[in-house]
Amino acid sequence: MKGLIQKDLILMLKMNKIIILVMYLFAMTMAFGGKDEFYAITSSVFLSLFMGMHLMMTMTYDGMTSWKQYELTLPMSKYKIIACKYLSSICLIPISVVGVSIIYLARYFIYHNFLFNQFRFSIIIAIILPILWCSICLTIAQWFGYMKIQYIRMIGTLLVVVILNKMPKDMNNVAMDWIKEPILIVIGITGIIVISYFISVIGYARKNDMVL
Repeated sequence: MKGLIQKDLILMLKMNKIIILVMYLFAMTMAFGGKDEFYAITSSVFLSLFMGMHLMMTMTYDGMTSWKQYELTLPMSKYKIIACKYLSSICLIPISVVGVSIIYLARYFIYHNFLFNQFRFSIIIAIILPILWCSICLTIAQWFGYMKIQYIRMIGTLLVVVILNKMPKDMNNVAMDWIKEPILIVIGITGIIVISYFISVIGYARKNDMVL
């Protein structure tokens, strides 16, 4: 399992560095659109979303290089192979959290403004989004093919833009609503991840049968 996780993380490092750099800089510069905390949360959402997308790009590479043929020769069960993707996304959480923390620290020095509830809300996003994005994309990849992930990335980005545009500029009430029910959030996200995992395993096994 360690080898597969390392493979994904190394692939992330070896991707087109200019595109990746532009992607992350775009997300972080959103934080400085104004003093309002809405910009900080928007930046946190896109940074965490791009973190998950970056990992999911490795699936596209897998599809382009016919990785599946080699993967079938590994002495690992389908449960462990699928679990490796989720573990890879967990490895990104500290980076996502640090990135969000840097955004808020920079905004504090520039705008002298820091609201703890919004910061906690952004940290929750930084933890949830990479894993949640992995869960959704991995399920789709195992049933419809790795190359479909690139379309899901575009749709996901558009959905996030639409949702953020519909959200109120005053994020205090939104943040408070999320923070006051942390147990429900944990249960809901855990449920999505578990369901996604088993659906992905079933899809992976189905594709194995087709290959064999």
